[in-house]
Amino acid sequence: MEETKLKSFKRFFQLIMFMTSSLVWSQDLITISGSVAAAKDGMPLGGVNIFVEDTDYATVSDFDGNFEIVVPSNAILTLSYIGFQTKTIDLSGRDNYDFVLEEDVQSLEDVVVVGYGQVKKSDLTGAVSTLDQEEITAIPTTNALESLQGKVPGLDLTKSSGQAGASLSFNIRGNRSLNASNGPLVVVDGIIYGNTLDVNPNDIASVEVLKDASATAIYGTLGANGVILITTKSGKMGKSRVSVNSYYAIQDLGGYANIMTGPEWVALRREARRTVGEWNGVEDDVNIFNPTQLENFQNGIYTEWADEILGTGSIQNHQVSVSGGSEKTAYYFSMEYFREEGLLRNDNLDRYSGRLRVNHEILDNLSVGTNIQYSIKERNIRRDPLNQANKMSPLGAPYDAEGNLLVFPVGDSSTLNPLVDEQPGNYVNNEENNRFFGNVSLDWKPFENFTFTSRLGIDRTNYRRGLFSASNTLEVGADGLSLARAENGFFNRTTFENFMNYSFSLSEKHEFQTLLGSSVWKTTQEDYLAEGRDLASPTMLFNNLGALQTQIQNDSSLEERQLASFFGRLNYKFDERFLVTLLLRTDGSSVLAPGKKWGYFPSAALGWVMSKEKFMENTNWISNLKLRASYGISGNSAVTPYQTLGGLSRSTYAFDAGNDEQPAFGYYPSLIAASDLTWETTATTNFGIDFGFFNNRLTGTLDMYEQNTSDLLMQRALPTTSGFSIAWDNIGKTRNRGLELVLSTRNLVEENNGISWTSDITFTTNNEEIVELPEGDRDLANSWFVGQPINSFYNYEKIGIWQLGEEDLAAQYGQEPGDIRVRDQNGDGVITPDDRTIIGSTVPDYTLGFNNRISFKGIDLNVFVYARQGQTITSEAAGSYKIDGLENGPLVDYWTPENPTNAYPRPDAGTSRASTQYYSTLQYVDGSFWKIRDITLGYNLPDSVLENLKVSKLRFYATAKNYFVFSGMDPYDPERGGNLSFPMTRQMVFGLNLEL
Repeated sequence: MEETKLKSFKRFFQLIMFMTSSLVWSQDLITISGSVAAAKDGMPLGGVNIFVEDTDYATVSDFDGNFEIVVPSNAILTLSYIGFQTKTIDLSGRDNYDFVLEEDVQSLEDVVVVGYGQVKKSDLTGAVSTLDQEEITAIPTTNALESLQGKVPGLDLTKSSGQAGASLSFNIRGNRSLNASNGPLVVVDGIIYGNTLDVNPNDIASVEVLKDASATAIYGTLGANGVILITTKSGKMGKSRVSVNSYYAIQDLGGYANIMTGPEWVALRREARRTVGEWNGVEDDVNIFNPTQLENFQNGIYTEWADEILGTGSIQNHQVSVSGGSEKTAYYFSMEYFREEGLLRNDNLDRYSGRLRVNHEILDNLSVGTNIQYSIKERNIRRDPLNQANKMSPLGAPYDAEGNLLVFPVGDSSTLNPLVDEQPGNYVNNEENNRFFGNVSLDWKPFENFTFTSRLGIDRTNYRRGLFSASNTLEVGADGLSLARAENGFFNRTTFENFMNYSFSLSEKHEFQTLLGSSVWKTTQEDYLAEGRDLASPTMLFNNLGALQTQIQNDSSLEERQLASFFGRLNYKFDERFLVTLLLRTDGSSVLAPGKKWGYFPSAALGWVMSKEKFMENTNWISNLKLRASYGISGNSAVTPYQTLGGLSRSTYAFDAGNDEQPAFGYYPSLIAASDLTWETTATTNFGIDFGFFNNRLTGTLDMYEQNTSDLLMQRALPTTSGFSIAWDNIGKTRNRGLELVLSTRNLVEENNGISWTSDITFTTNNEEIVELPEGDRDLANSWFVGQPINSFYNYEKIGIWQLGEEDLAAQYGQEPGDIRVRDQNGDGVITPDDRTIIGSTVPDYTLGFNNRISFKGIDLNVFVYARQGQTITSEAAGSYKIDGLENGPLVDYWTPENPTNAYPRPDAGTSRASTQYYSTLQYVDGSFWKIRDITLGYNLPDSVLENLKVSKLRFYATAKNYFVFSGMDPYDPERGGNLSFPMTRQMVFGLNLEL
């Protein structure tokens, strides 16, 4: 009876609920229309999912962000769009249906590009660093990779010089190989690009740096030295968006060595002659200076030649892009013009480039895409005039009274004016490059979570280099015959890849991602050269080599290499807590010996998300905590092709034809075939921690690693009795151990009176060492030593200058006061080669980057500090002291009886640099530095102004680059590496970012 009553009550209750819901959902339906836009810039968002939860009421915003939907009047509307925060809206009482969505920064960061796919950052088991588009474009750069300096731990990057179009020098986690390449692989949109990156930073969506074997092994031999993955922007469904990014920079000398002035050089020359008894007063000047120099000195005429050469340069970049798309097609198109003027005349670079990316959905499960870039570069390369300028006598004038250049300005017929190359038609070194870089891909999705991709990539560069140097130029010397040279060639790389990604779950706790694929590529490079002397007319430059009259030469070459690869990867996740990554790649390289061409490179990685364990549930201050461990093997075959075949070299001899001798050529074996040459391998172990504290106000990553490289691709010396001098072989071992740390803090959030302040700190320390050499523990010819970094300096250790009062002790070593004093390492009272020691290395003890971003309403400030500490460099300035006083050079503190310094030895006209004992010890200096590399101040116009201007965004900014450098080599910037040619520059940049 009671059971019957209970059943009747349940039926009645269900009927009431059904009737109530029917009244609500049927009687108060309304039709609303509105729009969806991005909160940041107001751009319409097409393809936004708009729906009422658990109902059939749903629609999608159109191309212009507009929508129309029928819903209950009191419904809760949900708006969802990839890359933006999901938004729920109560429609009760609303009459405005125009909505905006905020970017989901965390969501954007969650997806990390890895080889041939993507994974969530939370599922990552390898050592990967990511920079998003905002970080890449935060400061204007000539090379997008420059923005990585100090922001990616483990990446050691410096700019090679201040020359227009100067390259970057960089490696990831140290140098491994002694003779083979140590450069990382750079990949743009899945295709190998090369280290000279001319992709506009505003075209880049993200950069990922893969560092451990778990991340890099998917690229096999190509990724042995680390991988930099660059993903360019693509279009999105919605209204067309036009962006304009433009800046102009004025660049001048960042810092340079102090070169001696006229009076300072005269003092040096007098002291050098006083040492040998040839100068006792001004009356002896006539004996040590030629008449022109003496007259100029007496009349106060002298020139600081470097100041005459170094001027002011500029950099400008202008880029326009258009992007958008429909439900089926998305596009992105951009054009760029870049120009850099160096500090020297005729040192400049012009670059024009265009980029087109189109993705089209042919069928619901079939799409095609293409990404094409074409660039034209023209560069005028100046021969370094500063070497001549810094060593020649300052007692001269560059021009005569009428303003004509004096070719020989210091009274002799051998010392050329360093400005001679600037005269019209005297010197031209011009380079042109036309590059096509593109790919086309096909994506097929026959069923859910399965994608098959087929991709063809082509990278082709055609280039021409032409040189002409007239008589009396720095290239050919005083009264030398003119020189003309032309080089032509092309480089082509074709890549064809096929791979499939499949994701599936066996239950809610078991998730799998699989990858299986193959890749083949081939490179071809052809070069042609012709040159000669004594061109009939200087007006021909390098365009009529048939008019050369003597020393005519020609040459050509062909180089080809191929690589075939197969690869697979399995990612497994259990219960959102435990992660496993297994990977295997096999490569076959054409440059290795027969039977040794194939290598197999496995890796494995584990991850444990501790923060999702039950015992961590009540630890509120820990937002994220993940432990990672990986081990893998990668290979390196980066040697020049044909080493396994041996080589011939040409020999010139006189052939007796009976009556007279005729010049003839023959060939002899010069390179022995490396018939056993195989893979250089690196085994990497990595332990990492990813963490987030205090609701992710403090986040970071800590990685510790060890890399052991064996079977080094190395040239070893052969006994002369073999008939050869060197041979390629797999010998030797190296090791790199290091620690990398990234810390990111949200110091202030925007809720604090509109102020936002975030900071990023990166710290890297790497211990690089040679573990094994072919013979013994040292190779003196190459300065390689077991237990030391590859690039080490081995010499005597300078401890000062012998002083007055130390004559007896100095005499024991065959020296006298004023000479260089070095340490007797073994204390035997004799300085021998055994007293040489390791002076230092180019490898820094650590590098540090510290970036701060502060914004207040429309104002933003970015300050970036970069430090490189503990490196030793060879300073051209320190090692160019002209002890005999014959030439000029950097101003130094040299010893005299009246100036008992410990810095530099006494000037001595009776000796030279080559004959001065221990002279080479002067060049080693501490190259540590830290710099405020960039300070950027920007202002975004407020929305009220933007509405009147009919634009979505307008930002103005100014950047000071390299203005503040602190080191023991002041005012010189040690990032240049010690050289005096093409010194580092500093720039004041003014720019704008506009979006329509």
